[in-house]
Amino acid sequence: MFMNFGGDEVVYDYSESRIIIVPVPYDETSTWMRGADKGPEAILKASVNLEFYDVETSSEAHLKGINTIDPVLEKETPEKLVNAVYLKTLSLLSDKKFPVIIGGNHTVSIGSIKAFSEHFNNLSVLQLDAHTDLRQEYEGSGFNHACSMARASELAPIV
Repeated sequence: MFMNFGGDEVVYDYSESRIIIVPVPYDETSTWMRGADKGPEAILKASVNLEFYDVETSSEAHLKGINTIDPVLEKETPEKLVNAVYLKTLSLLSDKKFPVIIGGNHTVSIGSIKAFSEHFNNLSVLQLDAHTDLRQEYEGSGFNHACSMARASELAPIV
C-alpha cells in the first residue's frame, strides 16, 4: 500500500481531489541499472518533507485536494503496461482530474502522453534526459524505455 502524497497532512477523498497521483512502479524494460520501480514509493516518502506554500505563486496547491490512488501494477508486457497507464490517465482526465504519473522507467510515460495528446489539442512534450530514447524498437519491443520519445513524437511535438 502506497502512502498519500504529502503524508497524513494531505489526505483527501478522490471525489474532492483535483490532483490525482498515480504510482507506476515499473522497471521491466530497464537494461542497465535496475531500481526505477522504487521511484514512486521514494517520491511519496520524500513528499512529507515538502513545504506546501509556494512563495512564487502565493498558493497552496494541496488545498485543491491531492489523492494517491492504487498503483498501476501491470508487468506482463510493456505494451500492456502502456495500455493500462493510458486507460487510467484517460479515465482521470474524463473525471476532470489532474493526473500526476510517477514511475518507473520511461516506458511509463508513453501511455500517459497518448491520453494527454487525445485530451489536449496543443500538447508538447519536454524531455529532460541524458539519452534521446528515439529508437523505433529495442530488445524486440517498440515500447521499451529506449523507445519512449519515439512513441511520444508520434503523438505530439517533442522538445
